[in-house]
Amino acid sequence: MRNPFLKIVTANYVLSLIVAGSLCLFDTAQAAEPQKTYSRAPMAAYNSLMDDALLGNSYEKPVWNLHDTLHLPDWLTLGLENRTRYESLSDGFKASQLSLPSKTAAAPGGDQQIDLQTDLWVQAKFGKFRFATEFMDARALSSDSGVANTPNPPNNTMVDTLDFTQIYASWADQNTLLSGLGVEVKAGRQTMDLGSRRLVSRPFFRNAVNNFTGLRIRVLDYGRWQLNAFGTMPVLRFPNYVKTPRNGDPNLVAANANLLVNGDQQWDQEDTHTWFSGGILEGYDVIKNINTDLALYSLNESDSNNNATRNRNYLTPDIRFYIKPSKAHFDFVAEGMGQFGTVQFDTLNNNHQQNHQAWSSHLEAGYSFDLPMSPRFLVEYDWASGSKNHSSTTDTDGRFDPLYGASDVDFGSSGIYSSFQRSNINSPGARLNFAPRKDITVSLQQRAIWLASAGDCWGGSSCTSGTAPALNGNAKGTSGDYIGDQIGASSRYNYNSSLNFEAGWLHLFKGQFAKSAISSTTATTTPGGDTNYFYVTSQVRF
Repeated sequence: MRNPFLKIVTANYVLSLIVAGSLCLFDTAQAAEPQKTYSRAPMAAYNSLMDDALLGNSYEKPVWNLHDTLHLPDWLTLGLENRTRYESLSDGFKASQLSLPSKTAAAPGGDQQIDLQTDLWVQAKFGKFRFATEFMDARALSSDSGVANTPNPPNNTMVDTLDFTQIYASWADQNTLLSGLGVEVKAGRQTMDLGSRRLVSRPFFRNAVNNFTGLRIRVLDYGRWQLNAFGTMPVLRFPNYVKTPRNGDPNLVAANANLLVNGDQQWDQEDTHTWFSGGILEGYDVIKNINTDLALYSLNESDSNNNATRNRNYLTPDIRFYIKPSKAHFDFVAEGMGQFGTVQFDTLNNNHQQNHQAWSSHLEAGYSFDLPMSPRFLVEYDWASGSKNHSSTTDTDGRFDPLYGASDVDFGSSGIYSSFQRSNINSPGARLNFAPRKDITVSLQQRAIWLASAGDCWGGSSCTSGTAPALNGNAKGTSGDYIGDQIGASSRYNYNSSLNFEAGWLHLFKGQFAKSAISSTTATTTPGGDTNYFYVTSQVRF
């Protein structure tokens, strides 16, 4: 005879199965397929990358979107985005612009600006073919002209009025010839984000973006490796702050700051005398959970009628190893970049060609805690070489050139602040990121900055007297190499997938160099007060 207790247990078990089965039938959709998680779109116009031809959507569809509102067909994508940012800067640290053509020094001090970035994205899909265009309007309001009263005049990193950021045709197949490989071929004007984005990127923070015209081929072995190869001409953004004629006559140099302030429109043009090409192979989980990138980029540059250059001819190899952050685990990044070739000292009155040998590295180690607010702490170190002697007679130029990379990846905001680039820099730092709520993220940072080479100028990869004002504090041997200590905080609030807000603050405690460095073209010293920078941003997507 069976045990009565066993009968009761068996009956309860059968009943529980029936109830569970009923619940499963009631909620089949949720049980059959887990809800997909999306990364948060950056605080920048990024409709163009929301639909990856090989990987699908990376970012959540805006809750307010034109496609659904207008009942558009599936083959047509339409997106509209606007970012508005207010920036305020006091006692900035970078070389003042000049009042041209007289070349008197601009007055030091602070500035403020309202950046507007409006972006329209249209894409049509016909089978494996896509035709897409992105039309962007980037402008700066409430800026000083920069002729004599501000160290931060608007330039074409801030302003690019009413122009085509992208316009291309592409073909993509997620399983080419039944090989399991995804292949995409894209031809036309386009933006690129490659690898760590330190050498080739579509900048997030900057108001105007980098773009290129040419051919790009992408091959993807899902979960194993990805190859990107490209041959392009960089796109020149107009109007420039300064137009320099090909013959380099300084008497014909003209300032165009008012064109930028007034939002005058000039169509961007491909630099037909410059060729930028290369490739990057990305391997995933090569050794356990360690990923790697191996890249080589080639830049061959020469003068055109509307673009005097330094005739850069560079080969830039790049290798990176990294582990992606994950909760309760350590992660790291180790990246090394070299650069070899030749470069002209400046664009005016100097035809001296120098050998170019430069290096850069980024090291990062972090840990993501399995705690409330998901804190992640990391330490980082960035180094980029400078020249031993800032002089046109130097045989070798050693100042690293970040090509078309984004400086905000490592050094913070790059609007009117833009004090730091991956060039002649020696900088350890630390960051703490956490999320007090699901819809709020906070980042705290600290970074100490020295010059990698005290004998070189400060101001970017082309900080020569002939191309742009630069800071050279060591002409009298009194300024040392300590720039200062930067601290900062930023926070983002995601109201929903269509509306986001962000605010940030940076403070630079100026060191000896930042306080006493002089412009390479004048005897004017930089402001002595510490630098304060603040911004607040809203982003809306439709």
